[in-house]
Amino acid sequence: MVDINFRMDTSALYSDIVLPTATWYEKDDLNSTDMHSFIHPLQAAVPPCWESKSDYDIFKGLAKRISQMAEVHLPKPVRDIVAVPLQHDTPAEMAQPTIKDWSKGECAPIPGKTMPGLAVVERDYVNLYNRFISFGPAARQNGIGAHGLSWAIEDMYDDLKRTNPTVKWNGQDYPSLSDAREAANIILALAPETNGEAAYRAFKAEEKKVGLPLVDLAENNRDVRTTFADIAAKPRRLLTSPCWSGLTNNGRAYTSYSFNVERLVPWRTLTGRQHFYLDHEGYIAAGEHLPTYKPKPDPSSLQDIVVSKPGEKSIMLNYLTPHGKWGIHSTYGDNHRMLTLSRGCHPFWINDRDAEEIGVVDNDWVEVFNDHGVVVTRAVVSARLPRGISLIYHSPERTIGVPKSPLRGNRRAGGHNSLNRVRLKPNLMLGGYGQFTYGWNYWGPTGANRDTFILVRKLQGEPQY
Repeated sequence: MVDINFRMDTSALYSDIVLPTATWYEKDDLNSTDMHSFIHPLQAAVPPCWESKSDYDIFKGLAKRISQMAEVHLPKPVRDIVAVPLQHDTPAEMAQPTIKDWSKGECAPIPGKTMPGLAVVERDYVNLYNRFISFGPAARQNGIGAHGLSWAIEDMYDDLKRTNPTVKWNGQDYPSLSDAREAANIILALAPETNGEAAYRAFKAEEKKVGLPLVDLAENNRDVRTTFADIAAKPRRLLTSPCWSGLTNNGRAYTSYSFNVERLVPWRTLTGRQHFYLDHEGYIAAGEHLPTYKPKPDPSSLQDIVVSKPGEKSIMLNYLTPHGKWGIHSTYGDNHRMLTLSRGCHPFWINDRDAEEIGVVDNDWVEVFNDHGVVVTRAVVSARLPRGISLIYHSPERTIGVPKSPLRGNRRAGGHNSLNRVRLKPNLMLGGYGQFTYGWNYWGPTGANRDTFILVRKLQGEPQY
């Protein structure tokens, strides 16, 4: 495992090689979000320290070394068969009306329908570096797009060759991607959010797809062009684009789905409408086809506590892992200032009457365990939690403060992940933002978890490390 990481977090802890990487203020990059309508630059205020490099330069260096090695080991292009997933916003999305597994003989293996599509890709490893630092001709030939849309850019590509630095190889000139700022300028020159002509063409493509007049949304901005120097000089708003769902013309604040509501553009769902009921056998089987009240799960059905012995001074609680608090995404979370927050660890939150039942007072050390694992941490006793509910805010790092567990023969306890089953539950995959508790499901098997039960008991004395 090779990690490009300046946070020195758990990923780095488990990696074989950690490459020295530039921080936010030592590299050029672009940043945007669906929370607002601005495009922001990251700029190199100072050069990278010591031997560190930006992630862009690290990938470029790897590409160059592979190209050099390929001259000996893979001197000629090779062809490879690649599995292509069935993509959202394409006809393939409707290819499977029922859930069947071709590998188990439940249906015939049909590429692009009952299994991923298959594509033949040519790997020219000798020219990997040349391809990395140049914007090749495929976009000029095939156009670009997103969300099932595509539009031509032949003239834009030719303009880039005339006005931007170029790279020459294989007897041809190509727009240069030799450094991160050049790459950013290529993106800004072609994206419909920063190029008014591209926005116009994208809306033309959307008109053809949905049969509605839409190009008026880009008509007045066709001459707008944005460069990296422009966004470095002052904030720049994104243009209205069919790739997003908000209308921002005439200084309007970004509001999701105003594009769909006001211009009657179908939602990007199979029906074109907002979904309240999901008529899909997978969701029906999981009981998640309709958003309804669901009582707390039954512990016996989940079987989190089969082998583990409750003991006299322990209590069974429903375990939640809401979105991280205080330290999530923090750089160098093990520095002194960060360690003064949240009691120097990620504590276990418990209702005051539940805590009283097992003799736990605020800030006591507790062991939280089930058949999946164990966590040793401090208790936060709070009446704000309902009885029967407990939580640890997710995404603590395992680089610091991992006490030993007496319950596990003085082996290291784990983090919040330790208490969860490895597999994702179907309702997690549906939940997204906070269907059950505020959290993101992409953090592995914990994001918006509610279907876990744990036992908790007071730890006698201070834990060992």
